[in-house]
Parts: sequence; C-alpha cells; structure tokens
Amino acid sequence: MTRLAFAFLALAGCGSGVPLGSECSEDDLCEDGATCDFTDPAGAVCIDGAGDLDGDGIQNAQDFCNHAPGGRFDEDNDQIGDDCDACPIARPASDPDTDGDAVDSPCDPDPTTGGDQIVVFDGFNSGMLPDNWTATAGWTFVGGEAIATAVDVVNNEVLTAPLPLVSLHVAVLGQYRIDELTPQATSNRAGIIAVDQRPAGGDDISCSGVRTGGGDNLVIDTTLNAMTDGFMSSLFDTAGLYRVTLKLDNAQAGCALIADTETGATQATTAGEAVNQAGLTVKGVTARFQYLLVIQRGPVDPN
Repeated sequence: MTRLAFAFLALAGCGSGVPLGSECSEDDLCEDGATCDFTDPAGAVCIDGAGDLDGDGIQNAQDFCNHAPGGRFDEDNDQIGDDCDACPIARPASDPDTDGDAVDSPCDPDPTTGGDQIVVFDGFNSGMLPDNWTATAGWTFVGGEAIATAVDVVNNEVLTAPLPLVSLHVAVLGQYRIDELTPQATSNRAGIIAVDQRPAGGDDISCSGVRTGGGDNLVIDTTLNAMTDGFMSSLFDTAGLYRVTLKLDNAQAGCALIADTETGATQATTAGEAVNQAGLTVKGVTARFQYLLVIQRGPVDPN
C-alpha cells in the first residue's frame, strides 16, 4: 500500500489515527495530515505530511526517503524508497544484514562477507532512459518497465549502465516477462550482461535464458567458454516471471535463473575482467524488464 493510500484511509477515518511524533506502522496509520516515516533510524514515526524533512523538494507524504535525497519510487512496496533501500527488490528479511555492509538479503550476493555496495538500481518508473545509461534502438520505457523489442533477428538489443567501481566482485540482478518471440528468429535470448568496455573494444559476460532448435537452456557465456543448464519448463512463457542473477568473483562466474516452476544454475571461468558496465540484453524476443540491480564489492588492488 502506498503512502497516498495511507493518507486516503486516514482521511476516511475522520481524523482518527496515530498522532504526530508517535510510533506508526502499516497497520497503525497516522492521523489526518500526517504520514508514517518508515525510514527514521529510531523507528517508524508520524511526521507532517505537508513538510519536506530532507529538503529535496518532495513532500513527506510522497517521499519514501525522508532522510535522504530522492524517494519518489518504491519498487518492492515496503514503504522504503529505492534510493535509500538496502534491498530495493524485496521486503527486509528477519535478519536482513548479517555482515553489516548495508546490503540486505536477498540482495546481498555474499551475506557473510562485508564490503558490498548497491551501485546501480533502477525500476524504470521515470518513463525514460536513466541518466548516463546507453541503449540500442529497441528500448522504450513504459509503466515502470524497460521494454526491449528486437529490431532485427541478427543483433542483440542492449541496455547498459556505467559502474562506479573497478572491481572483480560484481553481482547483476534482473527480472523480466516475455511478450512474444520474433517470428523470423532462429534463436531467442533474454537476460543480463556484464561488460569490460574499452576504447578499442571490450568483453561481454552474459547470463540468459536461450532457446535454440526448440530447446530451452540457461546459458552463461564468457570470453573463454560457454556453459549451459537445460530447463524442462519454458523460458519464454508469456505468463511466466523470470529472475536472473550473474555473479562474478575474480575469474569465476555464476549464473542462476528462477522461473515459475523451475530453477537452474551454471558456472564458467572468465578472463578475470574488471567489468565497468552492466545491463540487460535480448535477441529475437520482446521482453519487459522490471528492474536492474548491480552490487559491487571494493576496488581492485592496484598492486
């Protein structure tokens, strides 16, 4: 339930509710004119809905990050905004941050090793290409989704974001649905990528659901080799929801995919690239991506 819905319910209650300055929750709504600040470090408390606690130009009643800039969007509907959420794709677990690095489960790729950072997240709610990202011609942004439509049957449609750290420890996470397959395509692909982009070219590491010759496989493809994990269920079901993760750890890469009725994983060796971009990719298919999340741990030691 959004804060606007909370405000409506408070109005419907004719002024009843938790008073300003008192503890609140999703079940204990604030009084008329107040909103529940779920991001207060001391605990959720009712604040003036018309105010702007962090001075970012977003009224408290519409701000999901009342103590930090941003907060217009809340991808996982946990009342904590994407800009200040330690795991913007899922509600907090009972013990969310076991290693104390401010990345909560299930987002944390290494929950027993500290140092991870969320460096990229977008739920595509702004309706436009995010700042500093690049995209091929087949991408549009509608209704909180990045929609990839294959322009032809030869080239990949790719959407990439720059990464702020030089790191050998990276996790890339995405979620998507399939709209349709391109009729003329002899193969179909949807998934995520990490890129070591250089002025003279670059290397890609991809983790994708792939259909070739009528069979569906999870495929991890690096500059050194490609490994597969066969799926019995369809990876291109228009009623399905697919969550995919690519994890890079030095010269090892792991690829996992969760479908509605089946999960799979595979791994491969890499050339040890320190990737500087990550993103989404499709070929021969129209797919709707709900988010891209990238986590990095620490810079590469120059020595």
